Amino acid sequence: MRSTWIRAWLATLALLVAAIALARDRVSWLLTVEEPVMDWLLDGTDTSRWGAASVISSPTILIIGTVILVAIGLWLDWRIAMALVITSTVGTVGTALVENVVGRVPPNPELEPSSFPSLAVVQTGVFWGQVALMAWWLRLPRLLFQILVELGIVLTIIVAIRQILSGEIWPSDAVGSAIVIALSLITAALVFESNPAKLPWRDRSQHDSAALSSSQ
Repeated sequence: MRSTWIRAWLATLALLVAAIALARDRVSWLLTVEEPVMDWLLDGTDTSRWGAASVISSPTILIIGTVILVAIGLWLDWRIAMALVITSTVGTVGTALVENVVGRVPPNPELEPSSFPSLAVVQTGVFWGQVALMAWWLRLPRLLFQILVELGIVLTIIVAIRQILSGEIWPSDAVGSAIVIALSLITAALVFESNPAKLPWRDRSQHDSAALSSSQ
């Protein structure tokens, strides 16, 4: 499985490089496609109700949530805690670096200096991806893991739609953000899989069950 994750990481990295090259060298071509789309989306559309979605990507909520995840990681395995910190850092720093390299002007330059990829979308996607990975690593019920995965996808899409409708990013910027999210989470998944969780409550339960069986 580890080799599969490594191949997925390399493929995602290659995809990110291709997306950066496309966004950097084909900006005018992209705009001929995206400007009509944005005009259609924003033409007389009331986007005010989407403003409430900004709470989903609130830095305060994301930071507090990440601190809680890291604390759980430190309690069980410091390597998982480090993976969470590194993943969040890679997502944020990687986004900033790509933004500087591409330097793509957003639909409304007054809101954002650069839009490819979107920091808010990346941070939201990385955080909820980490929540789902923690659920998988802790061997929580599969249904809960699936719910968290779907919830993370939906919330990240909502943040992307809000930013598109507010003129902060172009639709293709959301695609670039998704690639950065995938690269960050695959990095974390490599560490999670290499360090299976040692859960005190499960070990104790298995010990008690074994003792009960032997006594009978």
